[in-house]
Amino acid sequence: MIIKIIIFSIGAIFGSFLNVCIYRLPQKKSIISPGSACPNCAIPIPFYYNIPIFSYLFLKGRCHNCSHKIPIDYLIVELFAAFITLFNYFQFDLSPAFYAYTVLAYALFVVTVIDIKTHLILNKVLIVLLIFGLVLNIFFPFRAWTNALWGMVAGGMSMFFIALLGKLLFKKESLGMGDVKFAAVVGFFVGWLHALVAIYLAFLLAFIWLMVAKGSKGINRDGYIPLGPFLSVAFMVFVYWGNSILSYYITHFLR
Repeated sequence: MIIKIIIFSIGAIFGSFLNVCIYRLPQKKSIISPGSACPNCAIPIPFYYNIPIFSYLFLKGRCHNCSHKIPIDYLIVELFAAFITLFNYFQFDLSPAFYAYTVLAYALFVVTVIDIKTHLILNKVLIVLLIFGLVLNIFFPFRAWTNALWGMVAGGMSMFFIALLGKLLFKKESLGMGDVKFAAVVGFFVGWLHALVAIYLAFLLAFIWLMVAKGSKGINRDGYIPLGPFLSVAFMVFVYWGNSILSYYITHFLR
């Protein structure tokens, strides 16, 4: 039980850091300094009022100085990071895969939120994620190098060809290069087969959402939707259940 509480707490701390990344990276601000401050009164937040999850609940979602309401998004991100870290511990114990896919989940969450808000997938997030994956796999292998490198190729090239096809069909850019680089980097973590099927799932989810959103008039007239969130969900589905999904498909549809 103690180790689970520790894992949950560490995840919440990283969730606080993810909040900083989500808020500052699109504005090209440092994620290291200055320290956290109230967005309304700009007064620095003391460390004892900056305890993930607990401080938000204790202060009832308000600044300790000016009582300005703090968006609940901050609490949601901290809870997400805490629970996904604990979930990964249950899935992988403290193996190299735990560290690989926990950091991957953090990065995908940051990419998703920023893509929804700005329609951008930031190179700096992808670069840090790729460097982390490469270094970890050198010292603590979590995926065979052949599969990982082919995963990069499969993820990046398949998205690149889809982007070219979309440009030919619609006579305009229909898929950003950020999505191409995103699929390549995450392909390293999941391998070539999972990357390909996850991309197919992402487009399927995006199509379903597009149809629902159009029916409810909840989408822009140009029909643009950020693909990053759908790629993130699809890739994480295949991190956890990819082998089971492919095994089921082979067993029931290819025999």
